[in-house]
Amino acid sequence: MDQPVPTNSDLIVAYLERIGVEHVFGIPGGHIASLYEALHRSEQRGGPRPIMNRHETGAAFMAAGYTLESGKIGVCFVTAGPGATNIVTGAAEAYACHIPMLIISGQTVLPPAGRGALQECGPYHGPYPDIIDTVGMLEHCTCYNALVTHPKQLEYKLAAALLAAHQSLGGPAHLAIPADILRAQGPESPAFPNLPKLIANARTESFVDEHGMDQLQGLVRETLEGGGKVALFLGYECGEARDQIMAFAEAADAPVVTSLRGKAQVNPFHPLFKGVYGVGGHKSARAALEDESVRLILAVGTSLGQMGSGIWNAALLNDKLVHIHHANTYFLRSPMARLQVRGTPRRVFEQLNQGLKDLATETVHTLHPDADFPPQLEIRSPQLATDDAAPIKPARVMIELRRRLPSDTRYLVDNGTAVEWSLHYLLPRSAGAYRLISTSPCSMGWAPGSAVGTAMAQPGIPVVCLVGDASYLMYGHEISVAVQERLPLLFVILNDDCYGAVKHRNRQIGNIDLPFDLPPTDFVTLAEAVGARGYRVQSPADLQALDLPAFLKHPGPTVLDVRIDPDEAPPMGE
Repeated sequence: MDQPVPTNSDLIVAYLERIGVEHVFGIPGGHIASLYEALHRSEQRGGPRPIMNRHETGAAFMAAGYTLESGKIGVCFVTAGPGATNIVTGAAEAYACHIPMLIISGQTVLPPAGRGALQECGPYHGPYPDIIDTVGMLEHCTCYNALVTHPKQLEYKLAAALLAAHQSLGGPAHLAIPADILRAQGPESPAFPNLPKLIANARTESFVDEHGMDQLQGLVRETLEGGGKVALFLGYECGEARDQIMAFAEAADAPVVTSLRGKAQVNPFHPLFKGVYGVGGHKSARAALEDESVRLILAVGTSLGQMGSGIWNAALLNDKLVHIHHANTYFLRSPMARLQVRGTPRRVFEQLNQGLKDLATETVHTLHPDADFPPQLEIRSPQLATDDAAPIKPARVMIELRRRLPSDTRYLVDNGTAVEWSLHYLLPRSAGAYRLISTSPCSMGWAPGSAVGTAMAQPGIPVVCLVGDASYLMYGHEISVAVQERLPLLFVILNDDCYGAVKHRNRQIGNIDLPFDLPPTDFVTLAEAVGARGYRVQSPADLQALDLPAFLKHPGPTVLDVRIDPDEAPPMGE
């Protein structure tokens, strides 16, 4: 049988094979049928295979979870028109979090452009309300965005998109490609064989501004030799330097405080960890930063936005601050700082540890992983975690998960009261286990898809999606992908029949107790309807009766419909 003539779609998939992509997320459509044909051919030879989502934003969330766990770029194929418009929210979250992603959207064929073809979405909208400019829509939430208007542009623009996605402030890159170009005959082999190496180099880039580094060394030495303390404030983007940063903290006996997302980078039971700062945080975190003996605060890998800085609190943003980040973009938010140092956190702390090793303390730091809460954290209302009342208290759910699930469990926490309860009470026994998406767009419904992507990235790792009922109703249908893929996921739905975070915030600051109720939803029945297992939890006894570790070994997802106390206010901030 004659081999099919390779198309430009085959060329795209060949590049994905070369950079190690395993899965492509999205929903097929007529304008990208050629891409799915190429994926089918690739899958037959062990290359990337398509994962069919239920919504394009779910595809982006799933790709993000896959990338955060695997380190490989997340790829989404979406069709023209609504396929591209649907992915905008997921792209915006990836953009805010600098998550490498390649989005390829279809376009109508070129010859009749501008005449109002089915799902036409090129930049020809002008006076035509039936043509939506999806390239223009994605311009503001991508790091690279281009329409391919000629076959000879394709390979160059694809290479540019992949490189842009992996830059220091990378994120989603978008290519809009007409169906006729995707189906056109392509080259026999890629023209840029070194592209995978260039991408790998961009991904592992390590640097530091030596002048800033010299000043930092001097400030830290001056502080420690003068009897003062150095405190650390960690954001999410310091994960690759986790070990080096904690080595510095131990050597300098430096208290460690994190932003909301930065909690992921610390073992909460390390005695130097003083808690999360801001919404859902701990009073011990604020006290650590306000300690008069602290004369220098090293803020590492944080963008210093509202949620990540305790609502721009002066306890953090003052002239004690040294802002360390690999992208100087975020230095525009720290003009009050004593020093700004541009560099990758790993390189910064490797040099800092080497230059200050003569000042290292000999303090022994003992972890207490068997305690319910680290003794150095100030927990608000700790009795909630042991309350036997029904309906169950959310804090009790957090402590039961932490007690009974494996230490390497990944917890993907959706926006809403799940964030506040988990930030304060859910303290996993290892760094890297706790995950939030951005605290800027702050999209509801991201965690169900991302949990699926996380499980696909590393089969066998226990994964829990912690989500409110309102968020789950937005994108919880991605659970059927987990059913199809037989993924052992645990979905824990904190069900209070309302938009809980909005309700409790309104009660905190509003003058009228407004209704934010949802009609009661039976999530057990919904789970069973798509082939998952479901259990209803109304009390601590119900939860204790379930074999939670077994759920994470079952070949398919399990849903816990947890009826929480709707009037128990979450820790809104300390």
